[in-house]
Amino acid sequence: MSIRLLTVVLGLSLSSVVLHAETRVAPNEVQIGGQAPVLIAPVQRELRWASIITIDELKAAAKDPKIVIVDARKPDDYAKGHIPGAINLSGSSLRTASAKPGKGDSQYFFRTADGSPDVKKYEQILSDSGLKPDDHIIVYGNHAGTADGSVTAMILYWLGHDKVQFLDGIGCDAWAKSNNSLSTEPTTRPVTKYVAKPVDQFIWQLKDVVDNLDNQDVIYYDTRSHNEYTGQDKRDNARGGHIPGAICLDYAAFLNKDKTSLSLTEVQSQLEKAGVTPDKKIVLYCQTATRVSLPLLALKDLGYKNVYIYDASWHEYGNRADTLIVEGENPR
Repeated sequence: MSIRLLTVVLGLSLSSVVLHAETRVAPNEVQIGGQAPVLIAPVQRELRWASIITIDELKAAAKDPKIVIVDARKPDDYAKGHIPGAINLSGSSLRTASAKPGKGDSQYFFRTADGSPDVKKYEQILSDSGLKPDDHIIVYGNHAGTADGSVTAMILYWLGHDKVQFLDGIGCDAWAKSNNSLSTEPTTRPVTKYVAKPVDQFIWQLKDVVDNLDNQDVIYYDTRSHNEYTGQDKRDNARGGHIPGAICLDYAAFLNKDKTSLSLTEVQSQLEKAGVTPDKKIVLYCQTATRVSLPLLALKDLGYKNVYIYDASWHEYGNRADTLIVEGENPR
């Protein structure tokens, strides 16, 4: 084709596009000439975690004097070896002691005499640990979704701490595998005066759950295993099953075999498939509001605005005779 002819053809094509410019085309469609719009698949951008970081990101951030590294494991584990400069603030020190089902509170948030969360107790704990509200805190320990892992990050989030992140995977193992040394020298910080800004109504009690069983704007998100959800695995509870209407999506589905987290894009896909949508109030529960800590970080990073936890979870709900329970695969 000659240059002259090519110019004419292109000119006609461009004119055709201009003539049809007033035709409305969807953002993911392209219209050529007078032809019907052609659907173009939208570009899928990989979402990035904000609340979960890698070893390399930790090493780069650790140079910042505003960074405080927090080891969430028990004191004995911390003493055996920890990331240099880390202070110890175990997840077990931030909730009540563990107890068998039916034998009292188990890993509940600390409460006052009237049953409300004991914010002042938490302020004292964080003050004694030398933390300040403007610190950038990076928590590590066991993997996400465990009592000595991301529970500490979850509690800091509830207390309104603006900058808190969790080290992906099993912290010390990941650190050592990256050819970094551990320390047995404890780190302490001067006592501060920590003032919390708790997220309003973040912690739900049994009454809140019961009062909203028929609320179409509330989704109960069961983060336990499928067998716990159906009632096949009662885990020493008096009763098995789930809260009426609850959606089941095991927190472990967000973890790789090495206990690192899936990409946030993969997590979002699973949440959407399960029906956990951002237009609803999302109430997370498991056995003791421990496993919920990983889905909480995911929902936070995905921009969900109304996310809450049922603190006593199945430890309470599944050990009462007066709660409505559904067994089997169906939500209701």
